[in-house]
Amino acid sequence: MTNEKQTVEIQLNRKVRSNIDVVTKCHFDLPVVVDVPKNLDDGTPFPTMYWLTCPMYVKKVSTLESNGMVKNLDKQLVENKKLNKLWRKRQKSYENERNKKYKSLSNTISPIGGVGGTTKSIKCLHSHLADELVSGKNVIGKIVLESLGGCNCNEPCVINGSKNDKWRIEW
Repeated sequence: MTNEKQTVEIQLNRKVRSNIDVVTKCHFDLPVVVDVPKNLDDGTPFPTMYWLTCPMYVKKVSTLESNGMVKNLDKQLVENKKLNKLWRKRQKSYENERNKKYKSLSNTISPIGGVGGTTKSIKCLHSHLADELVSGKNVIGKIVLESLGGCNCNEPCVINGSKNDKWRIEW
């Protein structure tokens, strides 16, 4: 039987650099989002509590980013005061949640900023979507999720500890 960390490594196609906890799963009971500690095993600060592992979401969000969605949303943050206020509120609450969660750890470096470690721009739609899928509090993540239409895989991406070669992304 494959443990969740191994499944995530298959999904990401690389080794995971710290202990993780799966916090959101898909309809195939596979990891979608993992909780990552504020410092990786080598001590590197890691500002993102929630990391998107689902290959479908990762690929779709990458497409949105390459089509300019980060730039578009950053522009909306300047033009739309309500959106900006909601984004700033989540950035601050995210930072507070992360710092409170790990405040008892000594000999660690605390990351700064909110989702994705940012303070002035969006930077990474993947991290905003991951936060929205876990918390339901991320206005940018909600916009991303609405743009994607949710999880629609017809087959699991991982089967019996191996990448499923029949798995395909569908829009």
